[in-house]
Amino acid sequence: MERLALTKIVLTFPIQAGKVEAWRRFCQELSGSRQRQYEASRQRLGITHERMALMENSFGATAVTTLEAPDVAQALGLLISSDHAFDIWYRERLHELHGIHLVGYERYSQPMPPQDPDVHFDWVADSAMVEGPSSTFMMKSRKDKEDER
Repeated sequence: MERLALTKIVLTFPIQAGKVEAWRRFCQELSGSRQRQYEASRQRLGITHERMALMENSFGATAVTTLEAPDVAQALGLLISSDHAFDIWYRERLHELHGIHLVGYERYSQPMPPQDPDVHFDWVADSAMVEGPSSTFMMKSRKDKEDER
């Protein structure tokens, strides 16, 4: 049986206490002083899109990383085993900031939503309804939106 390649993955990594600013600097380095190394790494690994977002709440901070590649598992496997200086540095920073090693990354992965999920509720802020600091929002159900068509 042929294995279907996973093309997208969402990884959620908790950020160690007191490391949020260091995580922000890490992201700045990727788009600044280490951008050429980063891009060369991602090209070599076959990663076509990577997005890192920060989520903070009363429980702490979490980095949410979305990766896209023709074969995400292969790309992550190559990153895990790479001996390129940048990839080693990247893995070391992940360990420092998150306390994790990429080996076993699957436990941090979240399923990607299907392309056409069975949506039961969909909320969008109508820009005309956003008012001042109190922000009044109008909620519409999917059925309401379909009725408007």
